[in-house]
Amino acid sequence: MRAPTLRATRKATMTEFPRALRSSLLALALTAFGVAAAAETATHERLTRIAHAFIDAIAADDPIAATSLGLPGADGRLVLASEPARAARIARLRAWKAELDAIDAAAATLVDANDVKLLRAEFDVELNELVVRQSDRKNYAGPCLRLAGALYTQFLHLPIVGREGARRGDVDRAWDDIVARLEQGPAFIVAGQRLATQPGRLYGTVGSRRIAGIPDFIGGALSDAATVQLAGRPDVLARFVAGRDSTLQTMAETRAFLDANAAAWPDNHVVGKAAYEQMLRDEQLLPFDSADIERMARDELAHGWAEEAWLRSLSAHRKLPFGAASGGGMAPSGPALVGYYRDRIAELQAFVREHDVVTVPAWLGAMEIVETPAFLQPVSPGASMNPPRLFSPSTTGYYFITPPTSLAEAAARLDMNEDFDRDRIRSTAAHEAMPGHFLQLSIARRHPNFVRRIKSDSALEEGWAFYGEEMFVRLGLYGDGLDARLFTARWERVRGARAIVDPKLASGEWTVAQAVDFFAAQSGFTRDAAEAAVDDIALNPGSVISYTVGRLQLQTLLAEYLLRTGDHGSLRDFHDRLLSYGSVPFVVLGPELLADLDKPASAVRAAANY
Repeated sequence: MRAPTLRATRKATMTEFPRALRSSLLALALTAFGVAAAAETATHERLTRIAHAFIDAIAADDPIAATSLGLPGADGRLVLASEPARAARIARLRAWKAELDAIDAAAATLVDANDVKLLRAEFDVELNELVVRQSDRKNYAGPCLRLAGALYTQFLHLPIVGREGARRGDVDRAWDDIVARLEQGPAFIVAGQRLATQPGRLYGTVGSRRIAGIPDFIGGALSDAATVQLAGRPDVLARFVAGRDSTLQTMAETRAFLDANAAAWPDNHVVGKAAYEQMLRDEQLLPFDSADIERMARDELAHGWAEEAWLRSLSAHRKLPFGAASGGGMAPSGPALVGYYRDRIAELQAFVREHDVVTVPAWLGAMEIVETPAFLQPVSPGASMNPPRLFSPSTTGYYFITPPTSLAEAAARLDMNEDFDRDRIRSTAAHEAMPGHFLQLSIARRHPNFVRRIKSDSALEEGWAFYGEEMFVRLGLYGDGLDARLFTARWERVRGARAIVDPKLASGEWTVAQAVDFFAAQSGFTRDAAEAAVDDIALNPGSVISYTVGRLQLQTLLAEYLLRTGDHGSLRDFHDRLLSYGSVPFVVLGPELLADLDKPASAVRAAANY
């Protein structure tokens, strides 16, 4: 584990004093600086200790979260949920918040004061999830889905002998962990369901659809791999089969229970306006309220419609239809599609370098292209990605795609969630891979400040990726092609529509049916895709606004950067600086970036291990 770095912010200038007086003041200044530096070090170390305690508690109490973070030693364990454990977690979070409250932020450095904000927000997220939103009380399907997600993560990261230093023993241990979790699975699911004392209708109906896809993975790809890789360990394979069958049976019983009862459960996904505003302020550290978000979202939505109108006029003038004809040609179907994606990502990386968009580090890992598992498709019909795990030595990321049943049919309807031609694939890959999430999060996970390293701010992450979509249009990636430009305009409409739907659903102002009607009309999604999108928004309040609020804050910061740097600034310089502070909210990133403009970007990158 890398040692955190410290950053001194105080400076003194002595040029206006006589030499003798300067000497005495310099001695006093050095003494004062030593005391201040010690205080800063103590504050920084205190914050780092709290952050480590937080991660250590995750490793001990929530092995599934530890697996997603790549923490070692947790993959074979499951912890059974209980009311005493839940109460202890709440008490521990409140105790950490009290420790933060005892720190004198006014006497801290800018970085330390910001780290206090980051940790407090992190604890507020955890506390409000348990005390305010209480999704574990409402989501009867949650334990099944969490277990399936953990097993899928373990499956994705199964060691391959000879790759990244893996040996046969590593493969055996990985399978031992999977088997152990399958054996513990039924008890884990049942214990978690006991906490679901207020089951909700939407949680139940969506959960049932997602559980329906789990056997496709556990009984399919996972079992196929086990049959091959455990052929020489028949005793472990037998345990795998027994654990698998028992876990799948418990999941089937859960789904049957949901199908029989969910329709009678209350619609309790609404968190209320006050809780939503609290989330924006305390958890996301946003300088906006829900009214601000709706205003910027409606502006975004209107601009997307206007852009489409201009493009349609241009298409008619050129007599060039949208789709593969103007988007670089149809992508191949079948096994060749994966290689086609890899080639498009390579093109993006070359474009980024050639056009001085951002520094691509030599240590950057690779992305694997995989099909989205069936149990995730109901809430993730389009492309998505998993970055390298935070604490894992592996630098590999995973790009999930859901291949269309028919590329030609997807092209005919200009489907929003199915990338059927070259330019649409490049547009989506720019968001998900290069220079979007994969690059940004690969850099953030290396940050030497432990508080920054564990933070993941969706407004920065989605704002950066969303901003990049239009940037590539303006920089000429697509040439005269119209399809990617239409795709970009329509996705701007999607982001605007989602940011309108989110606070209205969370506050209870709109029903799910009203939100689906609005979203389907404004987004261009099919009805089924609109319903899936709205269901996900309803169950994850505050998530989809990150694109809108993130892009606006990024562009506002870019404007301030240009005002201060003038002709000395550049897009690459700004982007390199932007990605050097970790995945943190703009209320933290902005002041630090502007305070560091007297330093070369290379020094800022080096301080961030970028």
